[in-house]
Amino acid sequence: MSKFVSAITRVTIKAQAKAKSVWARILTAGLLSAMAAKPALADLPTVEGPTSSGTGTGLMGTVSGHIQDGLVLAGLVTCGFAFFKVAEASIVTFAEVRNDRASWSKFGAIVVIGVVMLVAVIWLLGKSAEIIA
Repeated sequence: MSKFVSAITRVTIKAQAKAKSVWARILTAGLLSAMAAKPALADLPTVEGPTSSGTGTGLMGTVSGHIQDGLVLAGLVTCGFAFFKVAEASIVTFAEVRNDRASWSKFGAIVVIGVVMLVAVIWLLGKSAEIIA
């Protein structure tokens, strides 16, 4: 009989420990959710609107300004892509020159045309930003 009582006592102690653990977890989750629900009360800066001037005020003006900013950003990405393509062509041509498959004049022509193309893309990007804004 004592083995049976000791087994029941062990089960009871484990059940009490588990119940305490469950209540501790519930209390911890409740405290954390209560703390997370309160505002931080930080002195945050105000949200800036788009840098481009919108066509109006309110929500539609803000959306219009963000679309204009997105178009300018897409132009900048295009300009960056053009820069990498010019650099790639220059590096490939330089490797061909080093392997005696191309001449230095071809390398110079690619570099000069690439620089002119980059200047034209940047100029067109500036003009388009003025027109969009």
